[in-house]
Amino acid sequence: MDNLNFLYQFFSSDFIEKYTTIPQLIGILGYLVGVSAFLQRNDNAFRWQLTIVNIIMTVHFYLLGPESYPAAILNIVNIFRNITSTYTKNFLAMMFFIGLMWIFYFFTTPDWRQCIHYFSVIGTTLVTIALFRFEQQKMRLLILLSSILWIIYSLWIGSLGSLAIEVTFAIINIITIIKLSPKSAV
Repeated sequence: MDNLNFLYQFFSSDFIEKYTTIPQLIGILGYLVGVSAFLQRNDNAFRWQLTIVNIIMTVHFYLLGPESYPAAILNIVNIFRNITSTYTKNFLAMMFFIGLMWIFYFFTTPDWRQCIHYFSVIGTTLVTIALFRFEQQKMRLLILLSSILWIIYSLWIGSLGSLAIEVTFAIINIITIIKLSPKSAV
């Protein structure tokens, strides 16, 4: 439960000092870039902007330290996954990226027996399935489920940027899903 100190420190006086570090500021940059990705109605533009977010967040998670290395590795794989999913919906390509994520996850996680670490890799697996197998609302619904898992994980590792990204992505994703619904196309 030590990692939940993030919640307790949110209102403390050292919050600004602790969460205005270079890694946290890079995470906020990822947040700012990422907001526009989920406003996209065009699936390919969405994938390319998501790739830029993954590049920024790879640096963010790496700089946060060993507890965040699994998230950094997942973001590296996601960069290539996003690009590949723009050009193909091949099932084997999807399975390759899912397998790669899980293999790297087990090599980089500080303690794979802690259930909390599974939230990031399960969430990333859901996004991979969404990008390769679905479009529009269905794709975004699966990504919304992933965001919920990443919100919990981000709280655990103390990533302000990732938390902001996932909460905002979830809200924007819900709005975009509603806009894409047949009833709102009037």
